[in-house]
Parts: sequence; structure tokens; C-alpha cells
Amino acid sequence: MDGEFMIKKIALFGTYPPPYGGRSIHIKRLAKNLVDQNVEVHIYSNTGVLNKKRKGLKLRKTKSILFYILKEKYDILHFHDRNFKLIAILVFLSKILKYKTILTYHSFRDDPQSYNLIEKLLFKYCIKRIDQFICVGSNEKEKLSQFVSNSKIKFIHSYMHPFEDEGDYNLIPDNVKKFIQNSNFLITANGNIKFFNNEDMYGFDLLIELLNYLVNHKGYNVQLLLAVLGVNEQTKDEKEYYNLLQKKIQQYKLNKYICVYEVKDTELFPILKRSKLFVRPTNTDSYGISIAEAIYAGIPAIASNVCERPEGTVLFESRNIDDLCSKTLDIIDNYEYSKRKINNFKSEECFNSIFSLYKRIYDDIKDMRED
Repeated sequence: MDGEFMIKKIALFGTYPPPYGGRSIHIKRLAKNLVDQNVEVHIYSNTGVLNKKRKGLKLRKTKSILFYILKEKYDILHFHDRNFKLIAILVFLSKILKYKTILTYHSFRDDPQSYNLIEKLLFKYCIKRIDQFICVGSNEKEKLSQFVSNSKIKFIHSYMHPFEDEGDYNLIPDNVKKFIQNSNFLITANGNIKFFNNEDMYGFDLLIELLNYLVNHKGYNVQLLLAVLGVNEQTKDEKEYYNLLQKKIQQYKLNKYICVYEVKDTELFPILKRSKLFVRPTNTDSYGISIAEAIYAGIPAIASNVCERPEGTVLFESRNIDDLCSKTLDIIDNYEYSKRKINNFKSEECFNSIFSLYKRIYDDIKDMRED
């Protein structure tokens, strides 16, 4: 590390696992990498548990920042969610306390024009005063640039190499582990039951149709593991749709071929490592951390063409089941070739880019504090 770089303490705001999802895993890995660089990290989250105490890492309730903001001497406040009411307060205080602020847009599906009056005022106040923005996808950057100068926006995807803690795989339920072990050709997919543009956002419906085609029409001995996140947080409509999906599995007589795993407090990576293929048929996305994880593990990955994807991803036309089936068949029929192709790609992680950004804005902090 650069000897002149003396950043000491950073506050991260956002979901910390559990629950496990793209954003919470990103924060967990970012915190670990920062601590490895001898930076003290305080995470402000209303979720999560630190499984192991680690020097330099603390987990606190989000609202407690209103007490600690005056007690701790942070160099950078890095927001990963958009609680603009809280951000507005902290941005105001940061100007007095000479902290720098960063907001990462992990997604940008809402429309600021549809905010109510208070929300618009808070959004405009924060957007003008936050020092730096990170967008994890080109779609997010394009949308944010309508409100913020491009000079304040950095496009940095959210992938960081996974680290499998000892015992991670053992946390997975026995019935799921048995399904994995007994699988001939395991296809894995994950996501939440959500809707976007009145469609299944994570494409679970497509995945069931895919397996129906492979098993019942082509006679392939393949299995599908659906890792479903946030089951306890589903709305009424989402629960009804979730039940319909499970009835569809029964209708197609795929119970022995599809395992629906309702994820609780476990990461996907231990499952990915034991899979043959990963599929991400989302109809909107920002990047897809799990795709990069699959490629990092040497597993072929298929994904919809709705955004920039990690290098090495096999793309199919979004919501096109015929194209998805065709691309999947091609990988299965030419699996060793597909595996060798994956070995030519390396999943580029984002930590160095984020760390470089921290270093750059820390130079501004030093100048501010010396004045």
C-alpha cells in the first residue's frame, strides 16, 4: 500500500448479511478487503451478524450513526442504499466535520420524477452535495447522469472475488446437499420473486420451461437448483406467483429434477463450485455478481442480454425461451469445450478501483483538514 495513504476509518451503510444478496455480499467483501489494508471499517446496518470478531471491523445499527458521527473521526462515509433522509443529515454534517461522501447505485429502477415533494427535495439536496457516485452498471450511470455531472460518476462493477469461510457448505440444508451430490448435470440459478414490467424479473418461469424442454422433450438427465431469496419478505402477489411456479413444477412432473431451495443465511458460491452451469435470465440487471463468481469458479454461465455482463458470459435474448434452450443445449452438448473457453477468462474484481477512488478523494480530505 502507498506509504502516503493514511486513511484510517471508513463507515459503510447498507445491508450486511444475513440476508444474503448481491448488495450485502458486496459490502461484506468490501469490508474484509479494507480491513486487510489496515483500514478500520464500521458497518451501519439494520441486518446482519458478524460470525467472527475481527480487529478493525464493527457492525452497528444504522440509526446509531447519529451518535457516532460526532464521536468517531471518519474519513469517508460510503452509502450503499438510498435512505435520503438519513443521507441528507449525514451529508450536511460531513461538510462541517470534513468527511467525504460516496453513494453507490447498485440499481436504479425507480424514477425520481415520480417521487413526492419531500422525496424530491431530499433527492435534489443529496445529489448536489454527495462528493462521488459509483454506478455498478452502464444503465445506472446513464440514468444518473441526467441528474449529476459525469465528472462525479465512476462506473465500477460490484464484483469482488468470493472467499469461502470454513463450514460455509455445511450451513446448506442436508436435503439440498443431497440433491447436489446426486445430480448428474446441475444447473443453478438464484434470485428473488419480483416483477419488473409485469414479468418475472429473475426469470424463474423461463428456468422451469427450460428444464421441461431438456427433461421431458429432449430426454436429458439434468437437474436444476433454484436458490430463492427473500421468501419471508414476499408480498401477497409474489406469494401467489411463487405458488403457481411450484404447481408448474408438479404439472411438468419435474419434482425429482428441480430443487427449490429457500435460502436462509447462506452464500451461493459453495453451490456454484459444485454446479455444471449457472443461468441468470433476468429481464433487468446491473451486472450480475453471481455470473462473475461462476466464471471465477470455472463454471460456464448463460445470462440475458439486458446489460453489460462479465467477460466469458454466453448471452441469450432476454425473455426468449427458444434462444435460452438453444444456448443451454449447446453448452451441455459441448461441455468440455465450454469449460476450456471459460478458463481463458478472468473475472475482474472491483476492489482496486474502489480503493483507488478512496485514495483520490482522501487527498482532498487532507487538503481540507490542513486548511
